[in-house]
Amino acid sequence: MSTDRRARVRALARELETIALSHSGRCTYSLIDLVSDERLGLDEDAVMAPASLIKVPILVALYAAVERGELRLDDRVRYQERHRSLGSGVLARMSFGVDMSVRDAATLMIIISDNSATNMCVDLLGLDAINSELDGMGLRYTRVYRRWGELTGDPDPRSMNTTTARETTSLLAQIARHACVSREASEDMLRILRRQDYRHELSADLPWNELNMLGDDPKVAWVAEKGGASLGGVRAGGSIFKGPNGYFAMSALCEGGASATTGRHHEANITLGKLGMAAWKALAA
Repeated sequence: MSTDRRARVRALARELETIALSHSGRCTYSLIDLVSDERLGLDEDAVMAPASLIKVPILVALYAAVERGELRLDDRVRYQERHRSLGSGVLARMSFGVDMSVRDAATLMIIISDNSATNMCVDLLGLDAINSELDGMGLRYTRVYRRWGELTGDPDPRSMNTTTARETTSLLAQIARHACVSREASEDMLRILRRQDYRHELSADLPWNELNMLGDDPKVAWVAEKGGASLGGVRAGGSIFKGPNGYFAMSALCEGGASATTGRHHEANITLGKLGMAAWKALAA
């Protein structure tokens, strides 16, 4: 690593920690510079609620099953009543019987965080198989405990799914490096993640998000990402940033926070945006 990049990484470490510690709730993060393999983080191993960010590990488990020949991306799946879950997405507002490919369901799960499409993907694999796949990749604390829309009476969002900043960033780095599935499959996952509609987390302050929507070919600068939100100030973001001068994977997980709003302008979203922008400027812009 060059002396200049090493200095930028050290300065970024201080800036990220200052941003995270200024959050009035809890904020954990992890970053891997994919150029130098330098790693930064704060409370990286704290078990947190990722909300819909957990859909990235589900995507990876789905593509791993495809590579093993257990299903195909062009297989047809049908939206049924058992899949329906309110919240983000469009399928819950549509008639049962809508037919689509496995890849289409995975795309809806990621780019508009469709909860019903997520249940379709989960049911193709099963919760046990998903968690076993994550175990095999060394993700000890990244777990999916139940399908979307299944209520247990437990208000803790960790009762639905969990992860850590270290594990999420590790998985994102594996996707970027084509290390968890084949190069072709990894590139297809990146194509989906680059088409993300909801950019309220780590890339929120970047001015060129719309460039990610222009076709499937990667641009000089792009972000492949997924976010998540739940009650209690739970906000999560996981991103792979590619810029003209760098390439890095990053995730951050927040909870709590004294915010007057529950939407995309929540204090935690603002914190995530600051973290992503600081890292972008230091390592990729």
